Amino acid sequence: MRGRRWATLVTAAALALGGLVGFSATPAAADPPGGTLRNVYSDGQFCNSYGSEGVQTGLWSWYYCEYRQYGPNAPGFYFLWTFTY
Repeated sequence: MRGRRWATLVTAAALALGGLVGFSATPAAADPPGGTLRNVYSDGQFCNSYGSEGVQTGLWSWYYCEYRQYGPNAPGFYFLWTFTY
């Protein structure tokens, strides 16, 4: 009987700690204020050329291409953020 109580206590503590760790984790990046994610590219030059073309044609006021890599061996991607003011 004592073993069951101990196992229940350990399980409850592990679940509580797991919840605290999950709760305190940093949330995923959200859209910057006033920004819109237009597309994701694997090539930075193409991202910048498309963003620049959008500014020249008046689709948005300005843009930037944000590079993100989600692991040491993972491929990186360029996120095209646009802003209209």
